[in-house]
Amino acid sequence: MDPDELERMYIDLINPRVLIEHFEDEDDFIDWLRIGTVEEMGWALKAFEKEELYTYCAIIKREMEDINNFINEQN
Repeated sequence: MDPDELERMYIDLINPRVLIEHFEDEDDFIDWLRIGTVEEMGWALKAFEKEELYTYCAIIKREMEDINNFINEQN
């Protein structure tokens, strides 16, 4: 496998339109989101916005807000 082919495979893997095909439902997507940090969710949000996947953007934003609210309640 040449480097260009590897790069294409990697880009496909991280492409939100390809990525969402691997989730069975919204809960599965949320479980994946929760593996990451709020900062990583922000990166995902930018990628999903770029692809205009706004339903997923709303889910990401909600998860980020929930985490931030939880953190604020602890302080």
